[in-house]
Amino acid sequence: MAKYAYTVRDNKANLLTGQMDGNSVDEIINRLEEKSLIPISVEELNFDGSLKNRSFFDKINEAILKSQNKVNYKDMVFFTRQLATMLDGGVSLPKALEQLSRGENPILKRILDKVSDDIAMGSTFSDAIGKHPGAFNNMYVSVVRSGEVSGALDVVLDQLATYMENTEAMKAKVKAAMRYPMAIGGFVTVIVIGILVKLVPIFKDMYGGFGATLPKPTLVLVAASDAIRYNAPFVILGAFLLIIAFIVAMNIDSTRYLWHKYILKFPVFGLILRKNILSIFSRTMSLLMGSGTPILEATQIAGAAVNNKHYAKALEDVYNDLKQGELLSASLVRTKEFPPLVTQLVSTGEESGKIDELLRKSAEFYEREIKNTVDSIASIIEPFLIVTLGALVGGILIALYMPIFTIGKIIK
Repeated sequence: MAKYAYTVRDNKANLLTGQMDGNSVDEIINRLEEKSLIPISVEELNFDGSLKNRSFFDKINEAILKSQNKVNYKDMVFFTRQLATMLDGGVSLPKALEQLSRGENPILKRILDKVSDDIAMGSTFSDAIGKHPGAFNNMYVSVVRSGEVSGALDVVLDQLATYMENTEAMKAKVKAAMRYPMAIGGFVTVIVIGILVKLVPIFKDMYGGFGATLPKPTLVLVAASDAIRYNAPFVILGAFLLIIAFIVAMNIDSTRYLWHKYILKFPVFGLILRKNILSIFSRTMSLLMGSGTPILEATQIAGAAVNNKHYAKALEDVYNDLKQGELLSASLVRTKEFPPLVTQLVSTGEESGKIDELLRKSAEFYEREIKNTVDSIASIIEPFLIVTLGALVGGILIALYMPIFTIGKIIK
């Protein structure tokens, strides 16, 4: 049974969106019509919530439309924390939204005004925010819906704000881990280009007077120098086309899956990314299950939250096992992608009825691991970078000076 996203109009001409499980588009349309709803669009979804069978241009168009209503994550964290505080203080939801919209950025203010209008027309808060995926993702909507059902919206919003703050902190840590090697890589690139553009031509002219055949490494170096100096526009165009090709490839599901799978095997950074995924999975499942979200829905949302096709596929397998009555811990073990720490905590949680609490401890553990790794990242990768830099620059200089080593033969 697949999941479908639909857009409909009710008998008051209000535009409504939602998701529904079914075997075909026709079945979903019939079920919607039985509820006196007028279907406008029904589209099948992938496990991670993205639309299925989209072309590259459809994805580009969707990204453009979503970017027009995209709200900065930090702004959403601040808004969620303020809303939770105001509701806990006894302020009504419409009044809280009205007050919060005054100091927000223009995009979020426009969205909050529309949300307030929908609530005034009788929509629930979760249904109203579900119309604005650029600001409120599936997890946000699901948590709010659980809070509405349980009557503890302020509590779950407070938990959601804490989750978002931790997620933002982890994003900053991962970005910090990437910044250092990227800076070194940029520095090395500048050095290599400088050598090829400025130094190699001097040696080329000097060797040209000998009238002898140069060693192959030197010829390769000279050819690279000539390519950059005389064909710079084409080199830049080639680099640009490579970037475009990479972007296009990342919009092909199979290619994106392979990239997400093998990037986890990179030295140091693959380990950080894997720990970050495990942290996001653990904290997302903890938040959703703690707020009362059904485990199947929580697993689906976690599959989208990890933002990695390889782990999303593993969680899709877990989802299918859960539908067959399998335990979460056993399903996680079967994927071979979740370490014993996670599976054992989940197993203990299943026995004690406290899966959400133990998964939160798992998230905290991996967050500490990421922090410790990032704090020591310089000492971990400096030897690797020194060896790489030395080998690259040393190789260029050897190729450059190689003819001098055989100067006697060349003169003869």
